[in-house]
Amino acid sequence: MTFRERLLSVFSDQRPDAMPWFADLSYWRSAHAAIGDLPEKYASDEGYLKLHEDYHVGFYLAYAAPYGIRREDDSVRIEQRQDGHRLLTTYRTAWGEMTGEQVYLPDSQTHAWTRYPVSRPEHLHIVRALYESEEAFANYEAWLHWDRITGGQGVQVACIPRGGISSLLNEWCGLTNLNYLIADAPETVRRTVDAMLARNARIIEVICGSPAPLVEFCDNLSGEVMTHWFGEYQFDFYVEQNRKLHAAGKKTLTHVDGTLKGIIPLVAAAGVDAAEAVTPEPCGDVAVADLRELAGPDLILFGGMPGAMFAPPFTADDIRRQVETIVAHHWEYGKFVLGSADQIPPDADMDLVRLTGELVEELCR
Repeated sequence: MTFRERLLSVFSDQRPDAMPWFADLSYWRSAHAAIGDLPEKYASDEGYLKLHEDYHVGFYLAYAAPYGIRREDDSVRIEQRQDGHRLLTTYRTAWGEMTGEQVYLPDSQTHAWTRYPVSRPEHLHIVRALYESEEAFANYEAWLHWDRITGGQGVQVACIPRGGISSLLNEWCGLTNLNYLIADAPETVRRTVDAMLARNARIIEVICGSPAPLVEFCDNLSGEVMTHWFGEYQFDFYVEQNRKLHAAGKKTLTHVDGTLKGIIPLVAAAGVDAAEAVTPEPCGDVAVADLRELAGPDLILFGGMPGAMFAPPFTADDIRRQVETIVAHHWEYGKFVLGSADQIPPDADMDLVRLTGELVEELCR
């Protein structure tokens, strides 16, 4: 079977010839492109697929969406300014303006927030204006391009942006500011979350008419932070939108790349088909053997291989033990896609990615 056939068979409640193995290589690839040592053969779109082929792993994320977003209100503006390693983003609306600051970290090839844009209740009015001004429209060109070149190497997943409370936490407020805002201005937070989720509902309406078979909520959920907030602010939205997507023939995933206790049972109850980027021990808070009991009988578990395990100090022996444990506990029952959790990091030993694919096929025969 191809990687594509294996993945879709799990989502169709069928048994593939081996447990599917998929990994997000985008961080590794973009970091090495920035460093300047990415092999030329992996630079193009087709080269990105070649990277997966060479390391014997399925492809599922080009982050190419079957929709576009346009801003209907010309008075809403976003301006960015680079100052050395500092990236300043200013948002201007009729409600006023606010600025966030991120700093580029060359060692990890990432940006970190040093000042979140939202710190006061009046800033939430600006966020609400931004989301209320956005409309979604069908635009399949990029998605169809990736689906065409992916072939049997995998399935291009259609991604829904972070929404509501998870977006406020990750992109706008940070943990401390959000806690104060919920305490000081709960109704303003609620109205803002509702506006953000309404924007995502408009995106989902477009996705429902698209050819994408798999749709992912990209909410970066983590149990120790998000369990209560997810239940309070996003659970009902998930239930409603999963019903719509299922009625349109789609299978759904949500990105759970942090701690698992608390949040996994909630996303299962919300009707999601799969929890993606599931991170167990030795980097997470749940043993591989306990994942199915936590998830219940129906939720597909997509993950199991912490991204950190592909970099020092982990070795090939660690990878072998992890794959053996996952296959021993989850191959017979099914409903498991072996996946990196979350991304393969820039300092990864890519031979361990290939080894994972070889091991899982060997152990499932």
